[in-house]
Amino acid sequence: MMPYSRTVWGAAGSLYYRVTMPTIYDVAKRAGVSTYTVSSVLNKSAFVSPELTARVEKAVRELDYTPNAVARSLQTRSTRTIGMLIPDIGNPFYAIVAQGVEDTLRQEGYSLILGSTYDHVEEQSRYLGVFRSKLIDGLLIYVAAGDQSEVQRMVEARKPVVFVGRLPRGYTADSITADNVKGVQLMLDHLIGKGHRDIAMLLGHHSLSTVTERVEGWKRAMKRHGIKARPELIIEGDWSEASAYAATQGLLQLPGRPTAIFAVNFPMLTGALRAIREAGLRCPEDVEVACSDDYDWLDLFHPPISTIIQHNYNIGEEAARMVLQRIRQPERPFQQTTIEPHLRIRGESAP
Repeated sequence: MMPYSRTVWGAAGSLYYRVTMPTIYDVAKRAGVSTYTVSSVLNKSAFVSPELTARVEKAVRELDYTPNAVARSLQTRSTRTIGMLIPDIGNPFYAIVAQGVEDTLRQEGYSLILGSTYDHVEEQSRYLGVFRSKLIDGLLIYVAAGDQSEVQRMVEARKPVVFVGRLPRGYTADSITADNVKGVQLMLDHLIGKGHRDIAMLLGHHSLSTVTERVEGWKRAMKRHGIKARPELIIEGDWSEASAYAATQGLLQLPGRPTAIFAVNFPMLTGALRAIREAGLRCPEDVEVACSDDYDWLDLFHPPISTIIQHNYNIGEEAARMVLQRIRQPERPFQQTTIEPHLRIRGESAP
């Protein structure tokens, strides 16, 4: 005998209750049609006369029927869902990237599941397991610092994976990144042009591609302007305000303290500003600060902060398009896209 409802058990405190939910068989019975006809109307997979379509839609409304997404995904091998791993949802930079992803996916009828790894490879591994069990159709990932063999296996198996912002070393896959080398050079050209020579840079984990690229940009700019590089002005942290605060305290104690500090994200910028203020120094008169993250509300910030525009919303848009292309064309060649950064100058200061 064919079932005409599905039962879901729930709990409220110590009380258990049963909810009977309508199935496609209930809809077919109410409309007086076959389940094939109901499926054809709901999925728009075959022609159904206007009269029968109206009967099915009426039955769906009356029964408040919702298709079983799990059953459908098992049947079609598609959930129309994309997973995304970012370092920190609390960082507005990544939130804007995710917004670009979600807006683009929504237009194509896809949904987004988001997870924060906080740059811990163990959290990344846990999320990868969760995403696999949820049968997501594709993955966008800012890789955490550490072993990437699990992600590599997914790429080698031709899973729809797109690396965003950061590139794991040693293998190739679809990727969308900003030109970090050029971004740093743009900012240092600006600062050096104002007379600064001792320019510090606050970075994240050295094992990530973004960090090595920014160090390379710093070295190239110094060499091009004939300035002797001081390695002690390159400080590795963990992307956080606390690490930048501690690093800036150390920088300000150097015999030749830096006259400018370039922080690679907004949390590290705020840590640097706090240390400068507590040291009794003026900003930008004594120490100028700059940042690699740009937001419109920085126009209201004092002191004025010059920034690198990385076009993070556009990065999200392009990442979403790339993973959808990989889903639709699994055998196409890998694509690596780089977004051109731009300099935004705010305010002026003496060196």
